[in-house]
Amino acid sequence: MKISPKNFAQAVYEATEGKSGKDLEAVLERSTQILKDKRMLGRSEEFLNALQNILDKKTNTIRVKVTTAEALSPQAQSKLEHEIKEKHKAKHVIGEFFEKKELLGGVRIEVHDEVFDDTYRNRMNKLEAYLTRPA
Repeated sequence: MKISPKNFAQAVYEATEGKSGKDLEAVLERSTQILKDKRMLGRSEEFLNALQNILDKKTNTIRVKVTTAEALSPQAQSKLEHEIKEKHKAKHVIGEFFEKKELLGGVRIEVHDEVFDDTYRNRMNKLEAYLTRPA
């Protein structure tokens, strides 16, 4: 029987809920052994992402990835995180902020499967597509 990383992550979450110390360690060691036995170690990243998603849902946490051409100030980062928290009615927001000079300016925000791309590069590409479209 095949086990999906998502199903396995759910099982591990339920098995570890409320445990600590030696009990937690034993469950995690057994889980790792099962991954090895089922030859799923190559899919461990999928498993960890699925487990992270489960934990985020339980704690009402939103993860956001923000890419800009230049670094945002701590105040701008905080304001952006607060706005995302309000929009998604989340309890916690965890932001990852990246710089990418090729964007020229603007901002690209990724929350779950939602992408808001207001970078200058994207605007120029849209304008080019509009101007070069067949009449």
